Amino acid sequence: MTSNDPTFGSAGLHARLRHLEDQARFTLDVLDMAFNLGDFQTCINRLEEPSALLDEAVARIGELVQFSVTAFYLVDEHTSDFVLGLCRPSEEGPAIEREVERLIETGVFAPAVRENRPITVYSSDNSHRLVLSVLATTSRVRGMFIGAMPRTEKNLSGILLSLLSLILKHCANAIESFELYRLLREHERRQREFIDTLSVTVFETDPAGVLRSLNRAAAAQFGMDPAALPPAAGLLDLLAPDERPRMAAAIAEALRNGQPASLACTAMHTSGATFPAVLHLAPCMHEGLCTGLRGVVGRHPTE
Repeated sequence: MTSNDPTFGSAGLHARLRHLEDQARFTLDVLDMAFNLGDFQTCINRLEEPSALLDEAVARIGELVQFSVTAFYLVDEHTSDFVLGLCRPSEEGPAIEREVERLIETGVFAPAVRENRPITVYSSDNSHRLVLSVLATTSRVRGMFIGAMPRTEKNLSGILLSLLSLILKHCANAIESFELYRLLREHERRQREFIDTLSVTVFETDPAGVLRSLNRAAAAQFGMDPAALPPAAGLLDLLAPDERPRMAAAIAEALRNGQPASLACTAMHTSGATFPAVLHLAPCMHEGLCTGLRGVVGRHPTE
C-alpha cells in the first residue's frame, strides 16, 4: 500500500467518515422508528372488539412496507382455531383464506407458528410473496400476520423484517391485554347480573359514604332507581332521619376498625314509610386505606 492508495488518502478517509456518519444516523433513525412503532394509542380497556388494534397495526406496518394485502388471523379463545380477523383491502379476504388453507394443507403454516421471526413463501400462482409472522406473547400464540406483495418487488431487508416483528410483538401484547380486559368486563357483568337477582339491597359507597351503586332490589325496598342516583345520595339517606347521627357514628367506628359490622337500624322508603332493618357492611381496604364500603340492607328478622 502507498500513500497514494485512495483507501488511505484524504478523499478516501473523508468518504469512509461520511459512510460511518450515514450509518450512525440511519441507526438512530431506526431506533427512533422502533420506539414509535410500538406505541399503540388505542384505549384497550374500552374496546369491545380487537379490530381497532388490528387497524392500528396495519397503519404502523404501512409506515414500513406497502403490502398489497395485509391480513390478521386471530386464535379463537374457545376453539383455538385461527380465524380471519381483519383483511385490508377487505375484498381480498377470500383469496387470503384460500392461500392459508393451502399453507395448512402443505404443512407450511404450522412451522410459521413456531418461528419467532417472519418467513416468506410464494402464493399458489407464484405471483406474490407472502410474509408470515406469528403474533405471540411470552405466554401464548395470539394469531398470525400475513402480508402479500408482488413477486416483482424487492425482498424485505433484515432491518425491515425486524421492525415488522417488533410491531407484531406489540400488537400481540395489546391483543392479550384486550382479552384480559374483556374477561374482566365479562366477570363484572356476570357479578352484576347475580347481584341484581338478590331480594335485598346491595350497595357500594365511596370513603365519604356517597353511594356509587345499588342493585335492583333498592327500587322495591327504598323506591330508588339504581340507574338514576342523585350525585350526592349517601348511605345515610337510606335511613330514617332520627337514626342518622347514631348510625353515622357507628359506621365511622367500623371504618376506623376496618372490620365488617352488622347494625340494627330503622330504614326509610322514599315515600317516608319506615321499617326495621339490619345494615351489614364491610370496609373496602386497599394497601391499608379504606376506599369505600360494601354491604347489604336486609329486613330485621323480628319484623
